Amino acid sequence: MRGAGSERDEVLLGAETVIAAMAAWVLARYLLPPSVATFAPFTALVSLQATVYRSVRDCLQYVLAMTAGATLAATLAAVAGIHGWTFGLLTLIALWVGRIRRLGQQGTQVAIVGFFAFSSDQGQIDYIGHLVASVGIGALCGIAAHLVLAPARHTGHRQQAVTGLYTAMTQRLNDLADTLGAKDPDRDRLRQWRRDWRMLSAECERIRHTIEAEIENGRTNPRRTVGGSGDALPAPGKRSLSPNAAWTTCAP
Repeated sequence: MRGAGSERDEVLLGAETVIAAMAAWVLARYLLPPSVATFAPFTALVSLQATVYRSVRDCLQYVLAMTAGATLAATLAAVAGIHGWTFGLLTLIALWVGRIRRLGQQGTQVAIVGFFAFSSDQGQIDYIGHLVASVGIGALCGIAAHLVLAPARHTGHRQQAVTGLYTAMTQRLNDLADTLGAKDPDRDRLRQWRRDWRMLSAECERIRHTIEAEIENGRTNPRRTVGGSGDALPAPGKRSLSPNAAWTTCAP
């Protein structure tokens, strides 16, 4: 409560999710048939991820997967009718389409949405249209909530973490020099030194992941950083020192 950080971001994301899902469900129940209302809050959940960039990406992937599944179900129902073998054919094609890499983790939604569209209303075009409208409502509510309450950028925290890492590495190197300079290094000291360096290596990897996440958080993020700290980790496309170059020099 006293300072910005990942914990506050998680609470904010949870609040955004509740508000967006509730708004999407209310709008879908008011505007569309109850049989498709559930797709609106579900899409809002998909649309709300840790960063704005990931939210937009996953939302677009889900909309594409949903469109493919609904179109496939409607086409098979209109051309071949509702039968066991057509459902099997729907499953086969949906699984194949879902493997397209551009759909990412949302590829399984092609089959799931296809099943709903094929079974719930016999693949009728009216149901397909309502389904698309419900997904559109959920996507708009989710993205709108994320843009209004976008996650903060914590470049200052990342800078402090890297500063602490360099300090720890300096101490470890000095300790290493003292240990190797001794005529008869103590075995317990060597074991402790090995544990310390392994812990430092793990800390390097953890900080590296947080920096990569923060770089992603800068993409399409409407919030401004405070005090110009965004220059340390600007959004991709701006000229800056690549963090990967720094890791090349500091990773043990």
